[in-house]
Amino acid sequence: MAKVHEIVRTHAILTYLASSPAGCASLGELSQHFHTPWKTVLKLLWDANLIEIPGMVAPFDLVLPDLPEQWDGEGEEPSPDSLVWLGAASSGEIPPLNLTLEEAMVLLALLDNVVEVTPPGESREALLRLRSEITESATRAGFGQALWREPESPIAADSLETLIRCIDERRTVRFTYHRAGPELREAVQDVVVVPISISTGASPVLKAVSNGSVRSYRLDRIGTVHAGDTIPRKGLTEARALVKDEERAAAAASRRGEFAWQPDGESVTLHLARPGKWAGETLPGAVTEEEGDTLRVTLPVTSEEWLFSLLLQLGDAVLAVEPQNIADRLAQRCARLLKET
Repeated sequence: MAKVHEIVRTHAILTYLASSPAGCASLGELSQHFHTPWKTVLKLLWDANLIEIPGMVAPFDLVLPDLPEQWDGEGEEPSPDSLVWLGAASSGEIPPLNLTLEEAMVLLALLDNVVEVTPPGESREALLRLRSEITESATRAGFGQALWREPESPIAADSLETLIRCIDERRTVRFTYHRAGPELREAVQDVVVVPISISTGASPVLKAVSNGSVRSYRLDRIGTVHAGDTIPRKGLTEARALVKDEERAAAAASRRGEFAWQPDGESVTLHLARPGKWAGETLPGAVTEEEGDTLRVTLPVTSEEWLFSLLLQLGDAVLAVEPQNIADRLAQRCARLLKET
């Protein structure tokens, strides 16, 4: 079964082809526009071309080169220069897709994940047009209030473009990275890494390799970005293998029901009354221990602002905070807040 993000990407590629005056594009052009390997683009289009929907005639016809693994040596060998053509088989229009509100919301969330990591240009505009069609249809059906505005990019457009260019051109990348330092005070690092990919999600990250280790860098913490040197083929192959091995290990752990990811941050312990139990059950990386009628919740914290907000939400359920230096600073903030109110 196709994954939803594959369906979204296929729809975007078909829309791009339909908007082309000639109705065609090279696999290399599509690969560059959608930041997807050309072989993957070709596989997605073959899947779309072969799909059968009972009671419906396919509204389009794709003329495609053979898949690389199926090429028999006759005709043109499939390559990034190979052209794909979109033609009309019947009415020439892709039929409307009837979605429930829940399906529309899931599709919108997935689109937003891709939009956040797509730099300004034709690809982003195509995604935003598709997003607009979904929100307008939902509004006409009376569900407009259930949806949300398009997201803002977590990183400056020029920085995102440089990251993507370095991945495509197989170059190292240097950037400033803002993270929590000792006692949760902001620290700024100057980082040089081998960039591998950008992952979407609630907090999009750059997957990279540094000194033989796989690292994840949140895009919203990346500052100024500069392109570096070309990466030797052997070094790039080894870096990609490291990332692939980590992804396989994470997938295997997920299938076993294990929590493979552990967030970074300074360890903070909250002593809570029973009404604060929800914090230990819902916060990523939190470990809860029962101490009689109270709870001891230990969690990684990267932002003192976030921790302060959490304590305000917990209210009277907070009995104590460790370490003491963080507790003292939070107490001072509370005192200032009380004076202001």
